[in-house]
Amino acid sequence: MDGHHGAQAGRGVVAEDDLLVGIGDHAFTVAALPSAVPHHYVREMRPSLRSVSVVVIAGAIAASVLVAPATAATPTADAARGTITWSDCPEKGFGGFECGTLTVPLDWDDLSNPANAEIALAVKRATGKRKGYLSFNPGGPGESGLGSAAGVWSALPRNVRRGFDFVAWDPRGIGDSMPQLQGCNADPEPSYEPPVVGPVDWEALAQAMYDVQAARNTQCLDANPEVAPYLGTYYVIRDLEAMRTALGARKWNFWGMSYGTRIGYRYAREYPDRVRTLILDGAWSPNLSITSWMNGATWNYATAQAIWSRLFGKKMAYRLQRVIDGLEVRTIPVPGGEFTRWSMVGRFWANISVQAAYPDLTAFVNNAYKALYGKSAKKRRAAAKTASEVLELLPRDDQSAALNIHFIQCRDIGEYPTVDAIARTASVAARIESVASAQVALTKGTFCAGLPQDFTYGYEPLTEALELPTPPVVINSLGDTRTEYDFGRTMANFIAGSSLITYDGTQHVTYLQTPSRCINHPVTRYLLKRTQPGPLLCHYAPLLD
Repeated sequence: MDGHHGAQAGRGVVAEDDLLVGIGDHAFTVAALPSAVPHHYVREMRPSLRSVSVVVIAGAIAASVLVAPATAATPTADAARGTITWSDCPEKGFGGFECGTLTVPLDWDDLSNPANAEIALAVKRATGKRKGYLSFNPGGPGESGLGSAAGVWSALPRNVRRGFDFVAWDPRGIGDSMPQLQGCNADPEPSYEPPVVGPVDWEALAQAMYDVQAARNTQCLDANPEVAPYLGTYYVIRDLEAMRTALGARKWNFWGMSYGTRIGYRYAREYPDRVRTLILDGAWSPNLSITSWMNGATWNYATAQAIWSRLFGKKMAYRLQRVIDGLEVRTIPVPGGEFTRWSMVGRFWANISVQAAYPDLTAFVNNAYKALYGKSAKKRRAAAKTASEVLELLPRDDQSAALNIHFIQCRDIGEYPTVDAIARTASVAARIESVASAQVALTKGTFCAGLPQDFTYGYEPLTEALELPTPPVVINSLGDTRTEYDFGRTMANFIAGSSLITYDGTQHVTYLQTPSRCINHPVTRYLLKRTQPGPLLCHYAPLLD
């Protein structure tokens, strides 16, 4: 999914991994999946790496990379596997990079299968004495590493750029990497439309959303039986290991953002001796299920509301709650229509974990409050117009990779809930917070609708502490709605010796995305010298004007 240029000059805002959900006449986005394309790592439009001339560099992948599990078939001979085909980089956004495509087996468990995957990558060499290789994943699932490569590299401290060869890449099925999902075009009519105000029949809405998503998932799986099952992280980490070998890297330094923390954690678990440093920023829980992911919506939005509100004076918490309560019983007339409780879902709540969006979010709350409770009709109309305009400045994401997200997530994580369980969770979330958190619970709960329970593959929950040669640094915000704080706390608990850095805000993914020296300096020192910072609680650090 693409990042977005900010609505105001000099200040970018990204609504990451918002999922467009259409029910009847309502179309609203839901911040259902955490992502991490940083607000200042804006993705540039660029030609595909496949559109440029190709120079093939022969190479052989190390035998250790192509060793399949004991049940795998005998490998087929394929000289292309494990080699990088180097090519010219696109002119825009890739100055100083070397670009190429790594060929790997489609199915790492059946190397006799002749089908291959192609992983697009780009490398920018260290400008000084090299310490090793640094790679990253910006999240999603579904975000392009190549799309944010130039921005991420530019944001790195100078001594990091000097010391590491920087490697960006698109996971299989994403961006310029192959294979890709095709022909996913199911668009069924929902059986229930939620009301603009008043009580919601959560059972009917859960069933309607379940049926819609089940139709989309099953149609896409039927259209892509040789692609969809091979998009999960189980395969991605093996691609990453093949990339390390093909590049000649001894070990990875890996910065995982949001979903990228799952890649980093699972890679380190599979290849512990191939990791020099590991940053898990906006971490997922290592033992998450679809059901527990859904259940988090019953409390994490209320937590975010409380933490975010207190950053902006004594009146903000009161005003935001009054806006939420007011929209439960009436709408706000705006030019060309009306503003409803559903209007807040995809824009306000989707961006509450993006610190760069805070000025627009506070302006929205203040004007929506005046539009609902202003003393004169004239002032209410003016405030309503401003509130609507401000909200429109907060972008929605490109939905082109939406079903990639579903197949990766459902392949990675098990325990898909029933419709009854989804409806109960949504009802609880609505009572605790608002229809926004209930809508998120519905979207997460129905994520794998229509897929068999055994679609999950390669997932083994941790039952005891994981010992790594170099423990990671885990970073999570107390009020993050995308990867709630409990995820990071659990990740740190299950990896022995890890350092947990807690940010007292709502920002999703914090290293180099806030001016917090409490975060940025210790993480950079860890990356350079492998110095564990220990547990840290870092105060909210406002962005500089």
